[in-house]
Amino acid sequence: MLFSGPLLFRPSLEFVQNISDASARAQYRALADVLTELPAELSGCIVTPERVVLFRGLSSPDQIFFRRTGAGVSWSSDPRDLLDGRLPDFDRESLWRSCRGEDVFLYPHLGRLRSGQFAVLGPRSTRTATYEPATPLDLPRHFTLHEYARLTYDLLLEETRRYAPDSTGPGRIGILLSGGVDSATVLAALTDHGADVTAYHMGTDDPSADESSYARQVCRHLCVPLVTVPRVQADDDYFATTCDLSHPFNHVWLRSLERVADRIAADGVRILLSGLEGDMLFGPLRYGLHDILTGDVPSYEKWCMLRGLLGTRWELSRILRSARPSYSLYADPEGLAEVELGSDFLVPVPGADPESYDIDFAPQEHTLNLALWRPRGIHLAKPLGGRLLRHLAARLPDAYRLIPHAGRTIDKPVLRLAAAHRLPSDVWRHYGRTWLGSPDETWCLRHPGALARILGAPDARLTALGVVDPRRLDEVLADPRALRRNAENLLCSAMVELFLRDLEAHLDAHLRPRGADDRR
Repeated sequence: MLFSGPLLFRPSLEFVQNISDASARAQYRALADVLTELPAELSGCIVTPERVVLFRGLSSPDQIFFRRTGAGVSWSSDPRDLLDGRLPDFDRESLWRSCRGEDVFLYPHLGRLRSGQFAVLGPRSTRTATYEPATPLDLPRHFTLHEYARLTYDLLLEETRRYAPDSTGPGRIGILLSGGVDSATVLAALTDHGADVTAYHMGTDDPSADESSYARQVCRHLCVPLVTVPRVQADDDYFATTCDLSHPFNHVWLRSLERVADRIAADGVRILLSGLEGDMLFGPLRYGLHDILTGDVPSYEKWCMLRGLLGTRWELSRILRSARPSYSLYADPEGLAEVELGSDFLVPVPGADPESYDIDFAPQEHTLNLALWRPRGIHLAKPLGGRLLRHLAARLPDAYRLIPHAGRTIDKPVLRLAAAHRLPSDVWRHYGRTWLGSPDETWCLRHPGALARILGAPDARLTALGVVDPRRLDEVLADPRALRRNAENLLCSAMVELFLRDLEAHLDAHLRPRGADDRR
């Protein structure tokens, strides 16, 4: 039996025997019951002479991949371990989506576990089942927005109770503090427990993207020390990373996060918290008139929302279309076009569906755990994605994931109100005033040659696979306006290209005989 994640108690021999017996006999109901007793952050495997059981807790960040070859079974948290030394036949649309910064699963023919699932792998069969679904909390009808906010903070206090100092407590812990409401709310709950916590903020010298004033306000208000680690600046190398990546980290912050991880490890902090999951659990994945009209919210709140919706940037025709349950203002083609990032250098994929969001698959988070945090002895926790708050989010009406007010659309109103009594008003009311992509656009404007060396190389993998159009790439890199518009996807695509090259080198290193002369 192997675990990944925090095991908050010492299992008794009886508990271990119950897991072993249920696994060996394939007693699925008994197995589900005993797995539910484990912490939701835990994943693992149970190996018996008869079969293998893999499981992933409801709020575990650990992806577990598996594959069958005849009667043989293999599994790993790193999908590269399961490739048998051969490059996968990557799907072009999946690579295209990854270059656009979408969370996609690139590896074909590998099974993977979703949150709260287990897989029983026998000699000739595979059975996958859910042992802990994210069932909605049982709450009274017409639970108000403020009642959800109070309950959210109470449950967050319960999720963070383990970090309170005591004789066996975790000691000094850290938190990634962005300046936004998610991480600030987690920090407020930690200070309510009296935790010994240090905040780490990723700073920038670009005033358009600088959120350090909010981070300072939070830390000053809560009496917490703040450490600011500079982001990659205009003359730094975005791609000079020592990470070994199991998925393409198609995000622009890898090098900056690597610096943060080095500082946290140097400070001796071994437990790090974050505001991850706040957007997915409390923010709008879909929204429209239908969600307001049919939502389980009091009538007077519906009236306020309907009035507010008429004053937003959405045209009346689009608002009326959103009365249909199948239509969302966040999936509207016109709305998507307004926020579409430039991908002029990519070969188009006709008929591709809009980007979808899957809370059960976060390759960026999984990659950071394998490549950044754990090699430095750091455990990253995300209390907002804990078991209790997932059940609350499953009950939360979509109408409470966004509030139209005074011509604006305020996201995550429940989280904002949950922290209102503990945070400065400038912080929990802060919304949409920073241009976080500005430093990355500036970097691309100053370093088109670095992008050309990676994406425009004669042996570029993305060009050979028909994902990048070299002619269009040259046009984009030669035009400052196009460079700025395409900056984020250019950086994401460069990271995908580097991943493909590194994967080839990774597989080649595993196939090379021991003692072979390595002239690379």
